Amino acid sequence: MSHRARTNQLLYQAELLLAQSAVSVGDEHDMARRMAGEEGALALLELALSSLLDEIAVVARWPQSSWRERLSSPPAPVAEVEQLRILLERPDSWLSQLVGDIDRLQGEAGAARREESRIRGDGLIIAAAANASLVERLTEALVAFKAILPGLRESSVEW
Repeated sequence: MSHRARTNQLLYQAELLLAQSAVSVGDEHDMARRMAGEEGALALLELALSSLLDEIAVVARWPQSSWRERLSSPPAPVAEVEQLRILLERPDSWLSQLVGDIDRLQGEAGAARREESRIRGDGLIIAAAANASLVERLTEALVAFKAILPGLRESSVEW
């Protein structure tokens, strides 16, 4: 399988996991299933980012290295990587947020969060969907990743 096909496959699989993690079965495993889906999708997005940088590295004939090294200090200037680096430097960009989530995923606490609930004085339960923001960030990152991908590929084909 080519790097291009692998990148596409990983993005598709991440999309499937995000959609699946939103489905509630109504059993005691719902929260764990949702958290697993979120973290699984996040891991697949990291692999897709790595695969994209592999696509670029093959065309640019770069030596083997990690996606983080290629993004932080590429062996040679390449327009596609510079575009990604600019995105990464902006704290509000999808790529910057995705890398932050990847860092949390690899940390001790992980990236997905349990929903916290409180019981009010009248006995009603208030649920705070703290981790809905992770699903939203990952969905936004996936959409933005897929949107930028054709442009990155088109310019790399040109040279």
